[in-house]
Amino acid sequence: MLGKNFTKNEEYINAPREEVWRFLSTTEGWKSFLCDIASNSNGTSIINLGDNLEFVIGELTIQSQCKEFIKNELVCFDEKYIALFPNGDNWIYYLKTSFKLESLEQNITKVTVVSSGYKSNEMMQWVKECGEMGWRQTLINLKSVIELGLDLRNEIFNYPRLGVFNYTANPQQLNRNSLNGLKGNYLAKVYNNSPAFKAGLKDGDIITHINGHEVGSYYDFVRVLSKHSVKKDNLIIRYVRMGRHGETCANLTYDERFTGMIDPTETPLEKVAKERELNDKV
Repeated sequence: MLGKNFTKNEEYINAPREEVWRFLSTTEGWKSFLCDIASNSNGTSIINLGDNLEFVIGELTIQSQCKEFIKNELVCFDEKYIALFPNGDNWIYYLKTSFKLESLEQNITKVTVVSSGYKSNEMMQWVKECGEMGWRQTLINLKSVIELGLDLRNEIFNYPRLGVFNYTANPQQLNRNSLNGLKGNYLAKVYNNSPAFKAGLKDGDIITHINGHEVGSYYDFVRVLSKHSVKKDNLIIRYVRMGRHGETCANLTYDERFTGMIDPTETPLEKVAKERELNDKV
């Protein structure tokens, strides 16, 4: 999807469409499988056309307006995202996301999520890859909540991190580093005091392997980190810097600055941002 301005994810859930719809059409439903905080301008849990909503997921705030609404079939939001970074900075971007439900035989419901409005720049490439992965993970959890009664969001999203802002390296970045067919993840930002920083990695490096696993795409990068939820120390990182290959070791972390796994119901994001800004300067 890197050449397009949208992402699309699908999941099949063993439940009637009306049951799945309840999770997408109420703020209580959203809190049961994704959000820490979900509020509606109409003062109720039920979402209707024109409602203004706010969803908070860890360090991410989404201010949304319901622009399309067909009961049991479609809900669509215009969204303003406010992302809190590990150094305390906020970044704002805008998307449109729709959720379409289709009834199939034997009480199977197909859920399709389409996010659009991605622009062709470095920051939005990162957002796009994060978003595509995020909705894939979210739909898996929605399926688990509905079919099994198990909320697995912590298990799905809380994997150890390197503390970098990264995305799939584009052809120009690969060519500048003479990778000759290899692919990797471009480090647009290595955050201060992160595992990557302590391992000597720098902005502009391209990571090609983590502990012997190729990480040619953002998806590969996340998948490999997720595999190391227990064995997270002394991982061998292979990278390229200005055309030269290097190798270092890193210890992954569960620090909330880099995982985003915070509870905004306990600590306001404004306070979190100030604490991160101070920590980034140490």
